Amino acid sequence: MMAAPADVYPAHLTAQAEGSCLLLVAEVGGRVVGTGLLRWAPRDAVVAERWPGMPEVSNLQVHPDERGNGHGTALVADACTRASAAGHARIGIGVGLDNPEAARLYLRLGFLDTGLAYADAYSYTDADGVERDAVDDVRYLVRRLD
Repeated sequence: MMAAPADVYPAHLTAQAEGSCLLLVAEVGGRVVGTGLLRWAPRDAVVAERWPGMPEVSNLQVHPDERGNGHGTALVADACTRASAAGHARIGIGVGLDNPEAARLYLRLGFLDTGLAYADAYSYTDADGVERDAVDDVRYLVRRLD
């Protein structure tokens, strides 16, 4: 897994406690090999305008040594199951244009390209504790859950 800054998981757990998301974790032998978020509403305004209240998977990452072992698939399946159980008919995910491997996974798992592409601007704290701004070009995929 990419090295996550020390404040990332506490921030996700705080958001989970506030009810805006669930932190999903994949483990092997008690070792965390992947994580993701199930957000209960889209984070980006351009997505929320088209699909208000639709949950989405975000921040999905699997340790490089564990990729190809089904952990990403399991995390996405868990998110879909939980969203469906909460009564949602669809779930979305944004995927970077520079990440064709992830896009192939999501398409294989039943997500469809919506044709929506946008610049995903966000802030994060790097490993040195410095607040950074970033922009990723992404396309948005949606999967029906029924």
